[in-house]
Amino acid sequence: MSTHAHSREASAAERFVRATRQVDIAFRVVRGEDVPQSRQIEHSLALRQLEQALDELAEAQDYFDSTVGKISPKPKRTN
Repeated sequence: MSTHAHSREASAAERFVRATRQVDIAFRVVRGEDVPQSRQIEHSLALRQLEQALDELAEAQDYFDSTVGKISPKPKRTN
């Protein structure tokens, strides 16, 4: 596996993890939970942020899936 391919895969995984965390935070804000490093915002704005976070998560997942799919394992040798 080339370093470049690994870097793309790692970047895609990092983006997916970041997006997942953003969805978690946005969901907790919508529910009215106290979230560290989060300011109080109106419920409608919190819902909008959750929608955006979910959209980013879907895009990040698609990117991750396409990146991982491009990395093909080396065929096994048969003697």
